[in-house]
Amino acid sequence: MKKSVLKLSVLFTLIILFASNMNVNAQGKVTVSPSVTTRHYWRGIMVSNTANFEMDLAYTNNNFTFGAWGGYAFDNTYSEFDFHVGYKFNDHFNIAVWDLFANRDRASIDDYNYLDLDRATTNHLIDASFNFYFTEKFPLSLSVSTMLYGRDLDENGDQNYSTYVEFGYPVTIGGEKISLFAGLNAFEDQVYGESFGFVNIGATATREIKITESFSLNAWAKVAINPQAETANLILGIGF
Repeated sequence: MKKSVLKLSVLFTLIILFASNMNVNAQGKVTVSPSVTTRHYWRGIMVSNTANFEMDLAYTNNNFTFGAWGGYAFDNTYSEFDFHVGYKFNDHFNIAVWDLFANRDRASIDDYNYLDLDRATTNHLIDASFNFYFTEKFPLSLSVSTMLYGRDLDENGDQNYSTYVEFGYPVTIGGEKISLFAGLNAFEDQVYGESFGFVNIGATATREIKITESFSLNAWAKVAINPQAETANLILGIGF
């Protein structure tokens, strides 16, 4: 327990020191982004097969973002609490690192063990993403994400470094904005699939629902197909 507390303290200290060196100015802002989804679906994986309340609390200053994300199932079968940091180098490239902590594999939702940072038993998962955006004339996006530490272990107990690659492309159909995506499992025997290939193919449509002159809802619908798992889902969400 003492080692876990020490590791966590070092992590938060480094984050605080990094943040304290930023040039805090009028551009810095805090955003609160609550939403409700019919399911929590992530990179071809059905994380929670029930309705969820989700929230992101983030601080952005210049090109740096630090935030916390949480997801909680309505039936109390799943909860998740994540920290994330990101840096935008320019309009074409940014990076993000997430500390993912979901207790969906525990015997009970109350079996939290947040300070357990031992790689063999922890429920933490450090995931790093490199995101590339091309030009306005060719608005293709490419994201490469690798699990660096935590619960992603192979049969020998070694780090598996599961890697997910996703391509995205926006189109307009009938005046509606549609985001097409295709995500693949980069290696064999990874958390996303047993073999190399596509595990998350589909499209997301978004629409702003205006309630008053100063308040509106952001609704979205996602069709997602996982060819390896042979699953298909229609997921709905509303952001406040």
